Amino acid sequence: MKRYMACVISMTLLSGCSSVAKLRDSTPTAVYIGSNSAEDVASCVSSAWSTKPLHMTTAQMIGGISIQLQQNADGPIVALVDIKPVGANTTAKYYSQLPYDDTWYFEQVKHCMM
Repeated sequence: MKRYMACVISMTLLSGCSSVAKLRDSTPTAVYIGSNSAEDVASCVSSAWSTKPLHMTTAQMIGGISIQLQQNADGPIVALVDIKPVGANTTAKYYSQLPYDDTWYFEQVKHCMM
């Protein structure tokens, strides 16, 4: 039973990684460049997105922060924004595979970049 659970947990974690890689391999839905710090943008996006019912997680990545959305805690990543400082600016790349209109999500990223 323990072996079975370990396999299930491993597969769940790996499927999350593959959905993130799949999203990042696609063309971003929106790209924004602004002068706010990456930390301020991430905090703003997290605050906005947390008001919606999708499961949200924040992950540190090399050189930045990724905020990821799932339909539920066990599901694949369906949208994410990677926020990175680039020189004197901050870049936010929003990727999505949401099955419905996700305009509100990337508009929040745009708002937070201003």
